[in-house]
Amino acid sequence: MQSLITFDAPLSGVRRPIVFALGVFDGVHIGHRKILTELLSLAGKYDALPAAVTFWPHPREILGLEAPPLLLPLEERRRLLRQAGAEVTGVIRFTEDFSRMEPETFLEQLLESTPSPLAGICVGSQWRFGRGGRGNQEIIRDFASRRGIGFVPCREVELEGQTVSSSAIRKCTACGELALARRMLGRPVRLFGKVGQGNQVAGSVLNAPTANLEVQYGVLPPDGVYAGRVLLEGNSHPCAVNIGLAPTFGVNIRRVEAHLLDFSGCLYGKELELELFQYLREEKHFSSPEALMAQIGQDVAAVRERFREENQ
Repeated sequence: MQSLITFDAPLSGVRRPIVFALGVFDGVHIGHRKILTELLSLAGKYDALPAAVTFWPHPREILGLEAPPLLLPLEERRRLLRQAGAEVTGVIRFTEDFSRMEPETFLEQLLESTPSPLAGICVGSQWRFGRGGRGNQEIIRDFASRRGIGFVPCREVELEGQTVSSSAIRKCTACGELALARRMLGRPVRLFGKVGQGNQVAGSVLNAPTANLEVQYGVLPPDGVYAGRVLLEGNSHPCAVNIGLAPTFGVNIRRVEAHLLDFSGCLYGKELELELFQYLREEKHFSSPEALMAQIGQDVAAVRERFREENQ
C-alpha cells in the first residue's frame, strides 16, 4: 500500500522512533509554533525524530467549498516548519477519497506511514480530521492510549482577546490591521507571486518603475500605499507598494505594484516575496503626473525611514 505521507527526507535509515505534529499549518503562526515547541518536548521525552505533517491542497478546495486564500506556498510552509524545529516534514495529499476516511482509519494509516515506530502525536486541541470532521482530541487520546503512544493536545494561543488562527490573520490583514496580523504571525505579512506585465506608466512617466505582482498566496490589505520590502534571490530590497486602481491614470484593475528603491534590473517572470510593514497613506487621484511624482518622493523617504527602523 502506498504511504499516506510524502516526506522531504528518506526515513529508511532512521533508527529512532518518530513523533508527529499534525495540522494544516497555513501561516506557521505563533499558535503553530507552540505546537512545534510541544513536538520537540515530546521528541526529547522519547528520544524521537520530530516530524511536522501538513495537508495539501486546502480541504475546502477539494470538498467543493470556497477555499480561503492560502498564506504560504507549500514549500515555504515546510521551510518554516523546519525552522521551528521539525527535522522532517511530510505532506498528506487531500483528495475526495481521503475526505471520506474515518478518523480511526486515518490514525491506523499513520502507523503504517513510516518505517520507524510512532512514539507520539501532537495537535492543536481544536483540530478536526476524518470523515465529516468527526476526529478530535478524544479520538486521538483513546487511540494513543490503546497503542501506547504519547499524545499532547496543544491549547490555542490567545492574543488581544482573539484566538490566533490562519482565519484570524486573514481577517486582520484584509481589514488593514497589519500590526496585529504581524504579532499573530511572528513576522510581517507577506504576499507571494510572479511579476507580470504592467502598464509601463510608472517607469516611463513617473520615473519610478514598479514590479506588478500577480499575487498567488497571501491576503491583500485595503487599497493604499505601504512601506515594505521585496525578498528576491536571497537579497532584501526596501520598496513602496501601491495596492489599488492607480486612479490618476484610470486603471480599472486592482494591482499590487512594488517600486524597489535603488534597484535596477528586469523582474518580469520572477517569483517575489513581498513583506508589508506599514500603511502610509490612502490611494488617491492627483491632478497631474508631476503632483504624483512629488508625493512618490515623500513616500520613498517614508519607506527608507521605516526600513531603517526594521533593521535596527
